[in-house]
Amino acid sequence: MYLRKAAFSDLPRISAIIDGAKAALKERGVNQWQAGDPSESQFENDIRQEYCYILIKDDTIVGVASIVDTVDDGYSAITNGDWQSVASNHPYYSIHRMALDGSVRGQHLAHQFMTLLITAASIDGAHDVRIDTHPDNLAMQHVIQKAGFTYCGDILIADDPSPKRFAYQLVLK
Repeated sequence: MYLRKAAFSDLPRISAIIDGAKAALKERGVNQWQAGDPSESQFENDIRQEYCYILIKDDTIVGVASIVDTVDDGYSAITNGDWQSVASNHPYYSIHRMALDGSVRGQHLAHQFMTLLITAASIDGAHDVRIDTHPDNLAMQHVIQKAGFTYCGDILIADDPSPKRFAYQLVLK
């Protein structure tokens, strides 16, 4: 199993994984990703910016996520807490749009995938990694916390019918 940057030729498989993840969230009653996003155009932009990574297992794409190294406007206003201060020239990296294919759910790959994403961010120079998820997405909260992230507060996602997200941070040494 390994991680690599996504290519435009990976878009059909990425879209299939995201569609499956949206359906799984809906089935679990999680009102996250139910208003259209993440969209294929977001992944096209992520690929163009070299933010998008895919997880390969047995020669098959089984996961997708984006590691963004620019300021996320949604992270600027945090409530019920605060971000940890980090001495770094770079503001932070954020992990977004993480999903696994339904065929590998239950194989405990989410934690391994998260570890690979954190490693990729670290190799790229990250000292501060942030991530957020919906309050009802208990499975993702477990993955985030198991990877060592600390809950820092709540943020709001613009243009989302269920905007509240739990925000987490991992400070890398």
